[in-house]
Amino acid sequence: MRTAISLTIAAALIFVAGCSAAEPITEDGETQAAQSETTETEVAEVCDPAAAHPKGAFGFATQLDDSLPEAWRLEFGVIIANLQEVAPISPCLHDFRDSETNEYSVKSPMSIYAWSNAVDNPWPVERPGMEGTSISGDGTNTWMILEIYQDEFEYDDLHRFSVIAHEYWHVYQRGAWMADSPPVGDSWPVWMWEGGAQVVEELYVAEHYDRSNFDSNLFPVIATGLSNPSDFELYDRDGGAAGGELDLNTSAFMLLAFAKELQKTQGISEAQAFSLILTAPAKPNSATPFLDVFGMTSEDFYTSLNQYPAVDSGEDWFEGDVVDASDVMPSKDLTLAKILAPSE
Repeated sequence: MRTAISLTIAAALIFVAGCSAAEPITEDGETQAAQSETTETEVAEVCDPAAAHPKGAFGFATQLDDSLPEAWRLEFGVIIANLQEVAPISPCLHDFRDSETNEYSVKSPMSIYAWSNAVDNPWPVERPGMEGTSISGDGTNTWMILEIYQDEFEYDDLHRFSVIAHEYWHVYQRGAWMADSPPVGDSWPVWMWEGGAQVVEELYVAEHYDRSNFDSNLFPVIATGLSNPSDFELYDRDGGAAGGELDLNTSAFMLLAFAKELQKTQGISEAQAFSLILTAPAKPNSATPFLDVFGMTSEDFYTSLNQYPAVDSGEDWFEGDVVDASDVMPSKDLTLAKILAPSE
């Protein structure tokens, strides 16, 4: 019989962040403020990342099936602790409401289910149909899925570790971009979501394991994918290209190229450019959030990608043209800590 190791990992916060309100909070999460003796107006509570949250830090409750090697389970705890220290999840995520159910749908501690694909989903009753790796939800709750391929252990593939950072970052993005009600962060294109998570996972393994896919310049970045960069604003399942067969590394390349472009056009440092992209502040009341935050339109950025021409792959195992991504690779000493504290 298989067993599962259950543990709760509390967020190791450098600072305490959350929501605060000057007025009493109603059951539906709004505040009521008297405008006059005869008129009352409901005011939506704004999440303040500089104030303590009454629900405390955002954390995780993990279930690691023993189909995974003990060494992986131990390393999982190290990776989560490292990420929570440098990039704590905003407790504003406590207040995220699902747009369809209007329920608080990201509960802390968030469950993490991890197992080896050598066995079937160990939680068929609690979470039927789980497979792959993702942040999934049903409108009333949200959880992380980590199905680790057995081949990755056999071939010492760092993806078995980097995927933890990838999915963690998707939770971080939700806290940074979507904690407002109604959510506003979904206005960012998918290449920022997926490209950001892939860049973060590569930065993490480069720092902690001294190797990453940056060493091979993210090869291959499929050239035909960039013929229409706007296609990566949507997932493949929604009619776009992100996450599809043309997106082996294209979203990550676009994010790296965007960081280079911001350094040139805005006169900011490498760390500041990545910080601006990865923690992009939302502009819920703006019709042009991309322009407001980054000082250029998305169309201007897409045009700038023309400076990266298609070249022959030069590899027997990959047919077709690719983009030479060597010019957009981050500095060897760039870390998440430097990105999230670029002024220090």
